[in-house]
Amino acid sequence: MLRWDLLAVLIVALAMMFLAKKLPFQTVAQIVPLMGVVVSIFIGFRNSSAYNRWWEARTLWGAVIANSKSISNALVALDNCTEPMAVAMERMRRRVVRFAWQLRSELSEIPSPLEIAMLTPEDPTDATSKDMLTYLSADIRIMSNEEWIDRQGRSLLVNLMTAHNLAAGGLDRIRNQPIPRPYALFIRIVAWLFAIMVCTRMDSAGHEGMLGLIVGVLVMSLFIIAERLGYFIEKPLTNSPFGLDMDRFCKSITIQVLGKDHPLTCLCQ
Repeated sequence: MLRWDLLAVLIVALAMMFLAKKLPFQTVAQIVPLMGVVVSIFIGFRNSSAYNRWWEARTLWGAVIANSKSISNALVALDNCTEPMAVAMERMRRRVVRFAWQLRSELSEIPSPLEIAMLTPEDPTDATSKDMLTYLSADIRIMSNEEWIDRQGRSLLVNLMTAHNLAAGGLDRIRNQPIPRPYALFIRIVAWLFAIMVCTRMDSAGHEGMLGLIVGVLVMSLFIIAERLGYFIEKPLTNSPFGLDMDRFCKSITIQVLGKDHPLTCLCQ
């Protein structure tokens, strides 16, 4: 993921090594220490904000996992041991699991596998995660109207559906509201300018020739990599090495709600 950035660093360092003897960089080099402080503040603030986004997304997925297990436990507690109730509970459990997998597909913008749609054949194959919450709410209404659950049981399940919806809304917000692109571009430009200016001081610091090139590349790489890491982790819902392992989350939900022997647990392997 960094190969083009590191290649650019090498090219710039080579260019600066040859230009250092032809252009007067001494005047510009005087502001390098001050600019280093400024760059450190900007990169540190940006990376801190990016990590907060990553951690918030992880926390929200933790809430989805906890809510899914809580819904399953609540259904066990509310079971009246009748056949119609058993059918409704089994359907709700499958919808809870499909909601998680469907949410994962929507957040990462990856088409949902056919196995996910077949999990609830009574629902449309193109149903979204929001649709699944609607169907789950309809199941609660049916159980309440048929007096399979009392008012307290209905309130419990509705509250869990609300928590599910809030977690999904938070994840959707993180995906659709990234750090403003002009701000991210500004941080990148500042990091590159500082990295280039550092190279102008290599000769004055006693690093000449190949040694100056190596030191210049290392220093530039540190700042560019630091800036790029912030860019990568600010997108936690992408299918990348820095993104959250949402397949693992969904597999955990599947095991907790439908059992570890369910075929869907092998989907992400």
